[in-house]
Amino acid sequence: MSELFEVCEGIWCVRRLSYFTCSYIVRIREGLVLVDCSMSSSGEDMLVSLQRLGFTSNCVKGILLTHWHNDHAAGASVLKALSGAITVYHKNEEPFLMRRTASAGLRGYLAERIPELGPLVLFKGLLGEASPKAVEATYFVDNGDIVFDEFEVIATPGHTEGHLSFYHIEKQVLFAGDALAVIGGKLRYMARAVTPDKERARSSVLACLSRPIKVVCPGHREPLKLKTEEECEALRSHACGMKPWPFWG
Repeated sequence: MSELFEVCEGIWCVRRLSYFTCSYIVRIREGLVLVDCSMSSSGEDMLVSLQRLGFTSNCVKGILLTHWHNDHAAGASVLKALSGAITVYHKNEEPFLMRRTASAGLRGYLAERIPELGPLVLFKGLLGEASPKAVEATYFVDNGDIVFDEFEVIATPGHTEGHLSFYHIEKQVLFAGDALAVIGGKLRYMARAVTPDKERARSSVLACLSRPIKVVCPGHREPLKLKTEEECEALRSHACGMKPWPFWG
């Protein structure tokens, strides 16, 4: 099950109740762009949300994937097939998103049988070592690239090797994926357990916060819209202080 709500004019959040995973629908001049595609490999979360907004899959012109984990990329294969949308991600995520890393043996067997609903859904992708359905990039993007003349690509490794964030230049909205967390209206690090490369993740936090930001759209829980400048400055100061990475982020 998922819920749909407006973040700001022309941007909507599709929040999956499992893990409160957040994907986004963004109106651009050419149509719509999806930032991540939720954790339903049928694409149902995004397709139902598009329908509720009065759109069809044909309106989708772009799919921007922050990283390969199934709670963010599972629906991308179906959405791309239905829409023909330009699909971009970092080349380091390609082996996972194209399922060349997919587990065999017991791990693969268990991954295939974990349902996409319920408390174990996150392990479906982690056990399987790949997104549940292959999705090919139209082209790869990297730090500093501009997509659809509206989104700046920010390389934000740390959570995964090829993790990306996307910054909407005109609206000053940061789509952070799992590079940042928002918890109770506070901007935070991601939890220690899901941050394998903490030093690169710290640099990624600072890269994200080097821009003027009005809204932070993270990969989980809810967007940050209030006291955003204050929260960005607080986390920037914390990251510059090189303090130990907190257990819960």
